[in-house]
Amino acid sequence: MTVRTLSIPEDAIINMLKSLPEDELIGIFSRVVVKSDVSPLTRYEHEDLSESRKEFREGKTVKWADLK
Repeated sequence: MTVRTLSIPEDAIINMLKSLPEDELIGIFSRVVVKSDVSPLTRYEHEDLSESRKEFREGKTVKWADLK
């Protein structure tokens, strides 16, 4: 498979993604962002996961609807 890199403004990508139905977005993110890995989490990965969950509970994450 040939890999190519494109430069595109962030707002253009967000606008394209926002126009898609949620089930298609989930499919895209799972293919592009999610990497399968069955190995146990490292101590650092556990720490990152704990921190991200804490930030989510405290409302410190960016909501999809708020992206412009």
